[in-house]
Amino acid sequence: MSQPQPPYRILALDDHPMVLEGIRHLLSQTADILCEGVTNHQQLTQLLQAGQQFDLFILDLELPDADGFEVLKSIRQHCPDTAILIYTMHEEPWMLARLARLDIQGVVSKSHPVSRLTDAVDAIRQGDTYYNEAFLEQLNILTDGHQDKADVSMGSFFHLSEREQQVLEYLSRGLSTSEIAAKLFLSPNTIGTYRLRLMRKFDAHNVAQLISKTRRFLEK
Repeated sequence: MSQPQPPYRILALDDHPMVLEGIRHLLSQTADILCEGVTNHQQLTQLLQAGQQFDLFILDLELPDADGFEVLKSIRQHCPDTAILIYTMHEEPWMLARLARLDIQGVVSKSHPVSRLTDAVDAIRQGDTYYNEAFLEQLNILTDGHQDKADVSMGSFFHLSEREQQVLEYLSRGLSTSEIAAKLFLSPNTIGTYRLRLMRKFDAHNVAQLISKTRRFLEK
């Protein structure tokens, strides 16, 4: 008789108790998800120092007792392989530009329907990433493209750099960010940036959607 799978453990960090309770209620609707919550960095630190293990952190960057980016760095030091999803009200260009350089698995804006959190968690559980429209649009401004988002044509593929084409090819084979980084002798953060650029160019919210939209080009 097979042993039951352990629950997928999520820790949400948000300083607004009502928001935190909403996150926990939403995600706990899925039977195999166990979602806990803390409202400040001190509580998070206590859990990490106690050796608590989680599969995913959902992190608000606006915290009462710490800088959100420092908290993210602390999480990475304690849990280098755990996925991180940013859930934030900030959509300022400087903030999104900073996020684009980080080793995270997704960004969801609090201005979007809360159901986007479920979409993001589903994607991340499958080893994918998830970024909302505001993030991808800002990345478009920050990088080299002014291409019409609606114009997802064969021209999009042939305007990719050689490195972008390599990353796309490896993504289509199911390789993770760290595996691609090892093959190309680049950092995971650099591969993450290439991945985001590809998602922006093809107007894709996650890697699965990216591969679906580019499959006909990859098969040529």
